[in-house]
Amino acid sequence: MTISRVGAALAALLLSGPVQAGEGDCFDAVDLDKPVALATVTGPERVPFVKSAHAAAGCPGPDGSCREKAYLVAGNAVLVGQARGAFVCATYVGAKGATRSGWLPRTALTDAAPATPALDDWAGSWQGSPEHRIRITRTGAGLALAGDATYGALDPDRVKRGAVNIGSFSVEARPQAGTLAFTDGENGVVPRYSPDDYTACSVRMRLMPPFLLVESNAACGGANVSFTGIYRRG
Repeated sequence: MTISRVGAALAALLLSGPVQAGEGDCFDAVDLDKPVALATVTGPERVPFVKSAHAAAGCPGPDGSCREKAYLVAGNAVLVGQARGAFVCATYVGAKGATRSGWLPRTALTDAAPATPALDDWAGSWQGSPEHRIRITRTGAGLALAGDATYGALDPDRVKRGAVNIGSFSVEARPQAGTLAFTDGENGVVPRYSPDDYTACSVRMRLMPPFLLVESNAACGGANVSFTGIYRRG
């Protein structure tokens, strides 16, 4: 399956921060229990994100007042989740791992054909947010995975105080039909995801090239350290 790489877009597109959830809002929170699909922006040349109902009454909708300044362009790859009328919640991932989610008109997207990734498709250095990286290499019929994450490394005050929390994992595992899970505990590495086990680092992944979706529990490092996010090779 070949999908266009995420292309250039406005820098402002990646600068919006999280807001309080409301009816009709669209977020990039990773939840591997919910369905998600791949799609490609097909045009027109610029496709603006559309405001949510929380941001403006009557949105998302076709009225020009619902359009945001942030936009995508033809060829951008996105992850598509929930639908609301003629609009779908889409998440774009920037070159450095920053994400931007919002409503897009369904007619501006073309679905990518579902496919099961090959083992070699997992290999590479995957960048999440600036504080998250996962390196994957093939080892015969399996994979070697090494992750490093921090919390507070981008905060000069925390860095100055030596208050940056770190986390990591290093395991070998085998994917199953595009998914992979492990818990690294006292009994070694087992192939399951245990989100409520706070004594062992537990991670699960779904590979949807060019994206790697990752969820982790709260036991993969110091306080607030998490590997949860959407990754791209980088």
